[in-house]
Amino acid sequence: MYSILIVEDERWEREGLVDFLDWNAMGITIAGTAVDGIEGYEKAMELAPDIIVADIRMPGMNGLEMAQKIRERLPDVRIVFLTGYSDFEYTREAISLHADDYVLKPVEEEEMRTSMLRVLKMCEQIRARRREEMHIQRRLRSGERMEVEKLLLNLLTGRGNPEQVIAQLSVKEVELCSKPLGVMVIVPPTPLPDEEIRRLFNESGYLVPCDSIAGAVTAVVPLTEQAASDDTSRIAEQLLGLWKALSPLPLTIGTGNSAPGLLHSGTAYRQALSAAQYGVFYGIAGVVTSEMEAEARDSYTERSYAFLTAWQEASRQVRLHMLALQGTAIHKELDRMFASIRSHTGAGKHYIATLMNGLIIDLSMIEDDRGGDKGRIQELLGMNRLGEMCGYVRDYVDGLFARLETRRIHKTDYIVEKTIRLIEEKIGSNDLSLSMLADEVFVSPNHLGVLFKKTNGKTVHQYIMETRMRKSEELLRMTKLKVSEVAERVGMINISYFCSVFKQYYGVSPGEFQETMLRR
Repeated sequence: MYSILIVEDERWEREGLVDFLDWNAMGITIAGTAVDGIEGYEKAMELAPDIIVADIRMPGMNGLEMAQKIRERLPDVRIVFLTGYSDFEYTREAISLHADDYVLKPVEEEEMRTSMLRVLKMCEQIRARRREEMHIQRRLRSGERMEVEKLLLNLLTGRGNPEQVIAQLSVKEVELCSKPLGVMVIVPPTPLPDEEIRRLFNESGYLVPCDSIAGAVTAVVPLTEQAASDDTSRIAEQLLGLWKALSPLPLTIGTGNSAPGLLHSGTAYRQALSAAQYGVFYGIAGVVTSEMEAEARDSYTERSYAFLTAWQEASRQVRLHMLALQGTAIHKELDRMFASIRSHTGAGKHYIATLMNGLIIDLSMIEDDRGGDKGRIQELLGMNRLGEMCGYVRDYVDGLFARLETRRIHKTDYIVEKTIRLIEEKIGSNDLSLSMLADEVFVSPNHLGVLFKKTNGKTVHQYIMETRMRKSEELLRMTKLKVSEVAERVGMINISYFCSVFKQYYGVSPGEFQETMLRR
């Protein structure tokens, strides 16, 4: 849309022009009206319209005088004069100096529409030219900024000779060399295009990549010459407020001391980076200063012995629970261990990674995984967040638990299957018992009894007796052996007891059963 200002001293003509055309349909909005040249000039300075429609003859300041003054301040404004036929020859030369078009009074609708369409084309050409000029300027500024930011990256990360880099910067950006600097490491929750971060600075800061933290950028902001040491954190708080207005997602900004000049910017960067890494690792959103990190480190030093002692005991408990395959107890202990780390934020990433790697090594010994620690410490150190480390350890523990449980299940199947084979093989022995079978499969009688009952739903003694009765039935049905001989072959030397048990299973005595089978 383009804006228009109507300047006309006659009220009925002024109000008539407002409703004269369907301005919106033409892409024009009425910015305002004025009653004479003086008010027209003031309104033009206030509203900066794209188009002005003005009468030539007005009291106080006529249209030509007004147009001349407006042109000096707003060279791109398009001006259309309204003039009477009797004044036209007199004012034609003057109009040519200040106007883009003119419309004779009384104004005809079609003539006004045609004039407006011509002026709109001029406005479109002006906007296109301005856009191109702005694009060129932006490209030039962007190129210069990229060169400055590349030099800043070299300076902050210690690439090249600092004095030479500073000398190059002094040629390209005097402000950076003449003022104190605030250095911040900004870590969004997910990687964002630089333009999203630049919006927070309004081009007052310089952004360079921060390879030490995925998705992070480093911002260098010139400060006032009287900047205090905590000005960087104040600017960071302002940036955080702007970010919260744009996004609900958390943002971490690490800051150090303000740098008195470029030569000290590397130190300020390292402080900001360490603070940001500390904040990201422990999940601290907002502004994280190097002082906060130092205080947490000092606080941990005072409590380090108690923390380490508790960690070692918890690690021992996890190992014992793993040996007993107590999954719930393992996770409760891990939850306590991870909560303890979060409450001791000064322990440091490297130390925490070492402790977690030690826990994994201890647990790996359970399955005789002598090489279980290889490469794990490097994987842990490659993680920037405590949550990643905790998840890594939890995944390892869950995997180990699953493997050990599978082995136990397989071992149980093996023990039970071997027990059944032994019962079949030794069914004729009157020494066949739970104790004898337990000795054969190298477990305690109680453990074998539990495993067997859990797998088969019956005790070892019940299974032995069922097997004896099944074998007895086969022998009585298929052979002419005496009942006493059958009882002996199934390991039951007490004939009376044998007959009693057989009748319980089949409803008849062994002798009656055999006679029935022989008659068939």
